[in-house]
Amino acid sequence: MELIVAIYNISSVPKMLEIAKITYGFGVRRLALIKVFGAAAQQIGDLFKLAFKMGGEVLVFNDINDAVDVLRPDVIFALGKPEKDARPIEKVEGRVMILVHGADLAFSPRELPQNAVMSYAVKKDVGSTGHLAIALYKLLES
Repeated sequence: MELIVAIYNISSVPKMLEIAKITYGFGVRRLALIKVFGAAAQQIGDLFKLAFKMGGEVLVFNDINDAVDVLRPDVIFALGKPEKDARPIEKVEGRVMILVHGADLAFSPRELPQNAVMSYAVKKDVGSTGHLAIALYKLLES
């Protein structure tokens, strides 16, 4: 399984860097930022520096469809709160994109590609950073 972590709609520099540390800390090399704005866009150089130090890479896209066209994931897990349409994240074969919302909001159906799977890591509301850390642990450490 090849993993790609993608952050959608991010404006917070501390959150952007924390997600990057979690991603690279679990050994995932590829981090995609989709729709970066505000302070995160202005200080994206800090992320590139962190990625270089931790052996990772950063890709930046304007929208989710651009990221999907370039990265070509076989499966897209859109992480969020455990809601009625969401299912637990699970190991699968192929190239997997884990999509997290940078503003801790729920994804709307309009934002996601058709083949995205609404998912959660645990049945608690631990925020997108928490769900990402737990999801990566489940997928890579178990």
